[in-house]
Amino acid sequence: MVEGEDPFDIHALWRKMQVKALRWAPVGPSISALGGVEIALWDILGKALDTPVYQLLGGKAHDDLRCYTSIANANKPQAERLVNEGYSALKVAHVGEMLQERHISIPDLISQERAKVEAMREVLGDSVDLILDPGMPFNRKPWLADTALRVVRALDEYQLLWMEQPVLQTNVDDYVRIRELCETPLAAGENETLLHGYKPFFEKRAIDIVQPDVTWCGGIAEDMKIMAAADAHDMRIVTHSFSSAVGLAANYHVGFANRNCFMVRYPEKDNPFGKALIGQAFEFEDGYIKPTGAPGLGIDIPDELIEEYPFVPNSGISHARSPFPRPTDPKWSPSNLDIASW
Repeated sequence: MVEGEDPFDIHALWRKMQVKALRWAPVGPSISALGGVEIALWDILGKALDTPVYQLLGGKAHDDLRCYTSIANANKPQAERLVNEGYSALKVAHVGEMLQERHISIPDLISQERAKVEAMREVLGDSVDLILDPGMPFNRKPWLADTALRVVRALDEYQLLWMEQPVLQTNVDDYVRIRELCETPLAAGENETLLHGYKPFFEKRAIDIVQPDVTWCGGIAEDMKIMAAADAHDMRIVTHSFSSAVGLAANYHVGFANRNCFMVRYPEKDNPFGKALIGQAFEFEDGYIKPTGAPGLGIDIPDELIEEYPFVPNSGISHARSPFPRPTDPKWSPSNLDIASW
């Protein structure tokens, strides 16, 4: 479709790919696929001009960006280690319904979520921001608005940095209702594609924090549009950076080029292959990342790294083999580090 075209004509090629995809998938996976090609085009352009992608997007809006990372539960040694590494914000997954279990009453659910936050506060004190991610779009039995409302309201007193995806991303009016009746900031957007997918959230001011992912939403230029629209509606941005090292780098470049991006996710897993790649483009130190100034996305795969970490078919964890949708079988466990997710 784009073979033989000028790779510098990024917007024209994106539109050409989008038109070709209209009949079979005007949103969703096709947009993510063409976004992957578009990201590669920005990398080509940056390397041809010996310039980092964020510079092509208007330059740095930040010298560094604050990072958060995810933790499964109130594991004191792990939490203390992360804080010692400089993290000043931690996100706790909705562990309670990740595994198969019988019905849980509303009072027990609220008690469970309270206990989770209180356990983290006991470990960390008040100097570290906490984020809770129920991740309802990935759940077989997502919370309805009344359940989510009661849970979020019960957690208002704990001053969470934000509550992420307490209801399905399609239920924009539910976000509006919860936001109007609760104090805790709401975040969503990681599963949307194209600026038009975010329009209802903007128009109804349904959330406080927008979480586009450049690898899913349609590419770098589309992500820039989404962030500009968020800025126009006085909404903050946290890039949803949960993908390969290349995907992380693309998200970070867009984040650095936008003034309303105030935080990014930096994976804490002990993954030497992934960290060797992302470390070429961005340095992590004391809970912040800084760009190295490497051209393009800043990532190359040297031969020695390929030899050290050869590709093994069906290794790592893909979404097809990961615990989604939740709740999952209690017997599930990763067989090795999530190398594939980098």
